[in-house]
Amino acid sequence: MGRGEGMVIGGRVILKLAPNAIADLAHDRVDALVSATNGKTSTTRLLATAVEQAGPVISQHTGANMTSGVAVTLASGDPAARAVLEVDEAYLPAIFAATHPKTLLLGNLSRDQLDRMSEVAMVARKWRDMLSGATSTTVVANADDPSIAWAARHAPNVVWVGAGQVWTADSAVCLDCGALLARDETRWFCPQCGFTRPETSWNLEYNGEFGTVHGPDGQSYELHLQLPGRFNAANGALALVATVALGLDPAESARRMAGVESVSGRYAVVTVGELTIRLLLAKNPAGWSELVDVMPPAPTPVIVTINSNAADGRDPSWLWDVPFERLRGRQVVATGDRRADLAVRLLHAEVDHVVIEDPYAPNAPLPAGMRELDVVDCAATYTAFHHLRTTADQR
Repeated sequence: MGRGEGMVIGGRVILKLAPNAIADLAHDRVDALVSATNGKTSTTRLLATAVEQAGPVISQHTGANMTSGVAVTLASGDPAARAVLEVDEAYLPAIFAATHPKTLLLGNLSRDQLDRMSEVAMVARKWRDMLSGATSTTVVANADDPSIAWAARHAPNVVWVGAGQVWTADSAVCLDCGALLARDETRWFCPQCGFTRPETSWNLEYNGEFGTVHGPDGQSYELHLQLPGRFNAANGALALVATVALGLDPAESARRMAGVESVSGRYAVVTVGELTIRLLLAKNPAGWSELVDVMPPAPTPVIVTINSNAADGRDPSWLWDVPFERLRGRQVVATGDRRADLAVRLLHAEVDHVVIEDPYAPNAPLPAGMRELDVVDCAATYTAFHHLRTTADQR
């Protein structure tokens, strides 16, 4: 019908006609599933790029990570190609059971779209049950996230990676006994029952510009990624370790990942109306806590666009958990369907801001100096991000 790429409706039709299509199409060619609350699209892209050293790879290019998107991806392209698939957290148990992947990457768990998703502890419990008998899959797991460690610790084959965790508000409580977890510079632990951070065999070191992944036998691999920030270095570290589990060359994997410039429009520079912007996807407090660090320092103004459509999550109360205080010293343009909610949050965060319905219009009352910037950072929730990406003129 010419309305998009058909990832959702195509998958629904496939699964209506053949309910077992994912299992039938998967065969033994699924090299990896990637799941996390934040970063799964970028991690999947980095891993798929690295796995291409072994031959053709199929993977989602639009972030369609539920059953319909997985079905269309497996039904498309070379039927002999290896598959590296991004999977939504809630759909992971069903897709894992259908595909029997060689590796499974688990990055982080935090609150996201609670009108659709379960609480973090419930997702972790479903993942733990899923992994209890997964003898044929190597799990590559972030040891610095207690929820991930709790879900994966009894899996038969786990490779623990010290990838880091900046947002800790959703993993403050021990999932074994309910006590508050304690943290020091190198680990987290439960002072009541002894549940603690697993010993890692791979660790990420990030110096503010690039990451270095240190392995179990003294080997080290530098990640000179074009994707910005510590969080993308963590994504790259997990992807690198997964390539090792798949028997691939980690040095070649690092080289290939360094060539990824943007992921499904993330970090792309585009022209929208009167402004040239860098697109940043910001969908929950955990993502925001990392994203602020890749924005230019104050007093450079930025745009924040908040919607609350189905794909964003209908409830925008998560705005109150975002550390917007770190935007003080600059002027923020609040826009999007929920710009008024955002303005109230910025007011309480003592962040100077203006509310503009369309900041890209010719006569929009933008902050002083914004029009003169070569590129303006624009952080947007999913539907706003998608709209800007698809309507912009790529520069």
